[in-house]
Amino acid sequence: MYVFPGIGLAAILSKAISITQSMIYASAESLAASINETERSNDWLYPDITRIREVSVTVTRGVIRAAQEAGVDRAPELRNLNDEELDEYIRQRMYDPRREITLMEEHIKKMSKQ
Repeated sequence: MYVFPGIGLAAILSKAISITQSMIYASAESLAASINETERSNDWLYPDITRIREVSVTVTRGVIRAAQEAGVDRAPELRNLNDEELDEYIRQRMYDPRREITLMEEHIKKMSKQ
């Protein structure tokens, strides 16, 4: 549930020509690194589901970096971004159902004015 959206989004955004073992491993490492202090002190194995979007950004970044290291990415514009810039790039391109609703409402308003 946690790693697959990140692997898929990373493959799309980095334009990866394949999914490597290092990318899969990076998804697991990124997921583990996403567990916060509260979750760790409660002996949780996974981050709280309410943080899935935040965790997905971290996983996606880790997988993109692994794709870059493996040389399977085809999005050179992402290579020079620092982690904060890459996270923002990812957030702007993640599916957000709330944004979709807003866009639909705007479209309906626009169409009704015609």
